[in-house]
Amino acid sequence: MRNSLSELWRYRDLARLLVAKELKLRYRRSVLGFAWTMLNPLLTMIILSAVFAHVLRVQVEHFPVFVLSALLPWNFFAQSVVGGSLTIVHNESLLRNVRVPRAIFPVALVTSHLVNLLLALVPLLLVMMVLGVPPKPGLIALPYCLLALWTFTTGVVLVLSTWTVFFRDVAQIVEVFLTALFYLTPVIYPLSMLPERTRAVFRLNPVLYFVEPFRQMFYEGRIPAATDLAIAGGLAIASLALGLAVFRRREHLFLHYLS
Repeated sequence: MRNSLSELWRYRDLARLLVAKELKLRYRRSVLGFAWTMLNPLLTMIILSAVFAHVLRVQVEHFPVFVLSALLPWNFFAQSVVGGSLTIVHNESLLRNVRVPRAIFPVALVTSHLVNLLLALVPLLLVMMVLGVPPKPGLIALPYCLLALWTFTTGVVLVLSTWTVFFRDVAQIVEVFLTALFYLTPVIYPLSMLPERTRAVFRLNPVLYFVEPFRQMFYEGRIPAATDLAIAGGLAIASLALGLAVFRRREHLFLHYLS
């Protein structure tokens, strides 16, 4: 793992270029461009607020902040996984013509989505100000939570991008799985509304440990529990180690299966 990370660090300038390329391609020929990074979660928040707070009468104070604080990290994870599963396939020509660490492509893609997440935090803070929910000292844990989320997601993407080279159905399966996982992750509902026994089952979902801390920091205004932060850190390191191991073990076969 250390050798893989050192190799990627040596190519950090190329990684920055790939991140910039991903961002430009994502908003190419778009009238609003990067503004969509902030508009998309805002529009989703408005729809969810209208449905859950007004139609279904869900009683949650400051519901827009409640849902947006969890929706942003979820969107980062889901969009990274969907796009990342195909990143090796989509970069076949570069893999054939440029000698660089192959893992740099999924890493750059996840990092480009991290940039989007950072930009999307701006409208969240604005909504908080409008609704009278001031930022609190709990946000001191934000850098750690962002790093843990990025690390965990990168590991998942490394595994899926490897599998997709050999089985193209993986990309479609991932999209279906993420739909189910969305409802199994407390994004649009509080975990506390579930019965204690059900809550224990939901805590087996690793994504929960990366979504809940954002809600606790932004909505509840508190630092996440040390136990939950430790679990998130452990899951992140394990995910990255597994992802790099799977990727390095199979990457020598990529060009053969991409042909």
